[in-house]
Amino acid sequence: LRTKGVLLVFILTVFSFVSLTSMTSCKGDTVTRTINATTTLTETFTTTLPGETITVTTEPVENATRTITDMFGREVIVPSTVNKVLACGPVEMELIYMLAPEKLAGLNFAFNGKPALVAEEYISLPLIGGWFGTQTGNYETFIATGPDIIIDGSEVDIEDRQSKFGEIPVVGVDTGDLMFDYSKAARFLGDLLGVEDKANALIAYYESAMQYVDNIISSIPASERVRVYYAEGKEGFNTDPIGSQHTILLEFCGGINVADVTLLPGYGMAEASMEQILLWDPDMIIIGRGSQASLYQTITNDLRWAGLRAVQEGKVFLRPDNPFSWFDGPPGPCQILGMYWMVNLLYPDQTRDLDLNSKIGEFYSDFLHYDLSTSEIDKLLSNPS
Repeated sequence: LRTKGVLLVFILTVFSFVSLTSMTSCKGDTVTRTINATTTLTETFTTTLPGETITVTTEPVENATRTITDMFGREVIVPSTVNKVLACGPVEMELIYMLAPEKLAGLNFAFNGKPALVAEEYISLPLIGGWFGTQTGNYETFIATGPDIIIDGSEVDIEDRQSKFGEIPVVGVDTGDLMFDYSKAARFLGDLLGVEDKANALIAYYESAMQYVDNIISSIPASERVRVYYAEGKEGFNTDPIGSQHTILLEFCGGINVADVTLLPGYGMAEASMEQILLWDPDMIIIGRGSQASLYQTITNDLRWAGLRAVQEGKVFLRPDNPFSWFDGPPGPCQILGMYWMVNLLYPDQTRDLDLNSKIGEFYSDFLHYDLSTSEIDKLLSNPS
């Protein structure tokens, strides 16, 4: 070490996955640095010695990477620290938003709600589209956003995506059977994005909700379960049957789906006639994808629907969907909160112990990053006036 004002420049070349430790000792003072990297690293710094002062400047490690195995079994080299991420579809996008919204670089679909219940720092996230339902994304738009990685939930298409995204790593995240596999996907993303604590908190909320629903439903005989028609589309004559990904929440929460229609893949929304709906005569109608407010007015005021028990007894409800749907449109991880809402909607007497407003407020604060007011909770749960 030289005299006052001397600048020490160290050029450190670190080869793949080599750990380098640098130690400087001066009169008992020791500085230790450990660097893990896969590319050349340059650091310029100085130190302080008795009788001389040298300014310290340390450049961050850049381009450090690690090799992971994604949820489809593919080995992928990703940045050690991911700061900017995109998703190809809405389920994965919602999970990223819940766990690390500051890392999400764009939306597959726009936030719902006027106004959307979204914190100011996220409301301006760009809409970039994606590959889901009837939507086809644009590769150039994704690449221009400059993500560190791209998350894809389709094992069938992932290699084709990787070839088109070039050097941007595409990581497979398997959400499996949607409602029943969120723990695995959240845990994987928590590690990938460096937010393990947030992922564990979401998993704990999720598993508690599933257990609560199971405890309620297990005590209700099949003969006493609520029969439901799920109304979709502009006129309410579209729906999805038992076994559809679009109605899985209804069935998990103990509702009997009355729709006897063809199970359509992907986007779903099979057609039903007014005559069929009258024959099914459900106890309750839940309105989903489509023009919700206008469809509610149609179902509750149009004479064609007036003969239904659900209409006569005022059992017509909209699914909450701000900023994301709690039940379908698309099905996604807000179904975790939707479990509490759905089981309470179907079985209010059996869920008298449930503080639904508290569960809603907790979920929005912790995972949707927005503190709801009492009036906002009331609006989420209300039908159009």
